[in-house]
Amino acid sequence: MRKFIAPLGAPFFACAILIACGSAHAQENSEAQPGAETAVEVSQSTETGQSAEVTTPQLGTGNFSPSPFRVSISVREGYDDNVYTTRTSTVESFYTNGNVILDYKFGNARTQVAFEAFGGLSYYYNRPFGRGYDINTGFSLSVSHQATPRLGLGAALYLAYQSEPDFNTGFGVNRRSGNYFYSSDKFSASYQWAPRFATATSYTLGVLNYEDNSVGFFEDRVEHTFGNEFRFLVLPTTTAVGEYRYQITEYETAPRDSMTHFILGGLDHSFNPRFNVSLRGGVQFREFDTFGERTSPYAEGTLNYALTEKSSISWNNRYGLDEPDVPGSPSRTSFRTGLRGNYAFTPRISSTLSIYYQHDENDGFQSPLFFEPSFSEDTLDLALGVRYEINSTFAALAGYSHTEVLSDITLREYARNRYYLGLNATF
Repeated sequence: MRKFIAPLGAPFFACAILIACGSAHAQENSEAQPGAETAVEVSQSTETGQSAEVTTPQLGTGNFSPSPFRVSISVREGYDDNVYTTRTSTVESFYTNGNVILDYKFGNARTQVAFEAFGGLSYYYNRPFGRGYDINTGFSLSVSHQATPRLGLGAALYLAYQSEPDFNTGFGVNRRSGNYFYSSDKFSASYQWAPRFATATSYTLGVLNYEDNSVGFFEDRVEHTFGNEFRFLVLPTTTAVGEYRYQITEYETAPRDSMTHFILGGLDHSFNPRFNVSLRGGVQFREFDTFGERTSPYAEGTLNYALTEKSSISWNNRYGLDEPDVPGSPSRTSFRTGLRGNYAFTPRISSTLSIYYQHDENDGFQSPLFFEPSFSEDTLDLALGVRYEINSTFAALAGYSHTEVLSDITLREYARNRYYLGLNATF
C-alpha cells in the first residue's frame, strides 16, 4: 500500500463501513423543524488565501452575539516548499499573506441569516514563472425562513475566485492550475404534510471556470442537480429517508456532457442534541452524450459531534461516479473522506485540524486517433492550525499543511509542505 495510506488505514476502513448505507445530508427533525438546516457552512480563509469550508453543528435555534457584525484581519508570513506543485524542479519561496473577513449574522424564531465576505492576497518572493501573487476572494450566504408552521424555505450560496485546489469539495483539479472561479448555490423548500411525513425539494447550481484555457478545455462546466426527499419520522430521534436526484452536467468544451439519476435510501438519526449522523446509499446511473452509460453504487455519510461550545468534529464521506480532472478520461469513480475539527485547550488556546483523502479510479479511453490509459490516484491533504488569544482583539497564529499526490502516472505525483506564523485582529 502506498506510504501515506498505511497509518490512516483504520479510520478509512471504518469510514467505508459507515458510508455503506449512507448520506451527506445534515440531520434534521422533520416533525419539529421542517425545512430547518442542522448545519451551517462557514467559509474561512487559510494561510495561502484558499477558502475552506468548516461545518459547525447547529444545535437548536442558536444565540448570536450582541453585535451581529464582525471584522477579522490577518497577516501571515509563511514558507512554501513546492510553489508550483510539481514532481521535479520544485521551487521554494517565502510568502506574505493578508486577508480580511467581514461576517454578519442575524436571526429570530422564524428567520436566520449568515453572510460572510472574504478577500485575501498572497505575495511570493520567489516565483520565476507567472505573476508573483495570488488573489482569493468570495462570499457565502445562508438564509433559512419558516414561512408557515408547515413550509420551510432555505438558500445557501457560495462563490469564490482562487488559485489553490479545493480538497473539501473535490471540485476541480488536485494541484495549482491558475486562478479559477467556483460557485455552489443550493435552494430548498420543505413541507410537513403530516405529523410524521415531510418532503424536501432542492435545486443546486454548480459552476467551475478556469482562467487557463488549457485547463478549462477539460474542466469548465455547469452542473444542475434537482433533488427530492421523502422523510418519515420513525422515532422521535430517527427519520427514514427515500431520495431521488437528477443531475445535468454541461461542459463548455469537452465532450463529457451527461445526465445522472440517483436512487437513494437512508436515515437521519440524532443520538443527543450534540451528536447526529446522516446516511444515504443506493445506485447511480449516468448516461453520456458521447461515451455510453455508467452504473455505480453510491453512498454518502456525515457525522457531527459537538464536544463543547468551542470544540466540535465533522466527518464527511462519499463514494460514487465523479467528474474526472484529466483531459482524456470520460469518467472516474472516487472515494472521498474529510475530517474537520476544532478544539479549545484553554480559554486562550485553540486549534483546528482538517484531513482530506481521495482515491480515484480514472477510466481509460481509446479511439483511432487517441489513447488515454486508465489509472488510479490518491490524494492526501492535511492542515493544522493553532491560535493564541492575546486579548479580546488580537491573537497569534501558527500553522502547517501537507499535500501529497501518488499516482500510477509518475509525472502527476507531487508533495508540498507549507508553514506560517501570523497575527489576527478581530473587531
